Amino acid sequence: MDNSLREKWKKLWNQSKGSVYQSWEMVEALEKTGKKPILVKVGKGNEIDGGIFVFEYSVEAGGIKKNILSAYGFPVGNKGEQIEVLRELRSKAANHLYATVAPNSTNTFEEVFNEARYKKASNYTLVVNLDKSMEELFDNLEKKSARWGVKTAEKNGLKISFAKTADEIDEFYALYKRTFETGGFRGEPKVFIEHLNDTDISKLFIVKLKDKIVAGGLLLIDKNNRMSILDLTGSSDEGLKLQAMPFLYWKMIEYSKKEGLKHMDLGGYDKEAIEGDKTDRINKFKERFGGEIIEQPIFSSNGIYPLFRSMLRNMKFMKKVYRKN
Repeated sequence: MDNSLREKWKKLWNQSKGSVYQSWEMVEALEKTGKKPILVKVGKGNEIDGGIFVFEYSVEAGGIKKNILSAYGFPVGNKGEQIEVLRELRSKAANHLYATVAPNSTNTFEEVFNEARYKKASNYTLVVNLDKSMEELFDNLEKKSARWGVKTAEKNGLKISFAKTADEIDEFYALYKRTFETGGFRGEPKVFIEHLNDTDISKLFIVKLKDKIVAGGLLLIDKNNRMSILDLTGSSDEGLKLQAMPFLYWKMIEYSKKEGLKHMDLGGYDKEAIEGDKTDRINKFKERFGGEIIEQPIFSSNGIYPLFRSMLRNMKFMKKVYRKN
């Protein structure tokens, strides 16, 4: 992407207090992973009065592959321009199955999406309110697991720092890769972390036992919206035994508070998780850090995506009933 576009976008993004997901740095990071950014904008000629970067993905529906457009964050510009951008996105999605936009959890712009006639599907996440003293935040941790875990990690000699060298990123990425491969989900390529680590919109936390990295995580820093967002984590078996993960989460909360942010988003919460499954265990772990479960809507250019989500929710419900019987 050319320098002229970058300067125009960064200026508008700053003026509009855009989401970290729509920052130039995030768009570049995703482009480096092989994803092609598509700018949907309004404005005459090369001017940008409002816009949003979306990415094209393939999904399988009924055995047939279809393309979709997807974006995180929200359009930049004033309210009228945001509505125009969303209408333009719907127009561009006419040859796709649908287009979706997932705004920030604490600033959903629901009125804007409603005026643009988008359909809503509900996701959820867990958000820690940082408008409390550090003592209150620590007291809000679940006593027998999270608080105990932090104190145990400190007794075990664990230390927290930020990744600064290529070797540290490599060592962390090996843990993260093992985490997503054994967990059965698709992780981010290493170049995504490498690029973001050189920017102001993220911090790569690493937990060390002496000189060995045993856990870590990437925290996105959304200063415009005064929040941080947990993006990805990884840990070794040794790190888990040493209570590195409660220690990591607490240090991220502590850092976010010290930076003057208002919220920390713990990165999603699955309300349809089946009891005893991996996602249910992840839910329970996140619940120990004193956050509140809030709705994080995803808005769709048509009713197809909400329908898919409803079908998936019903499938999970039937699995729950089946297990209970």
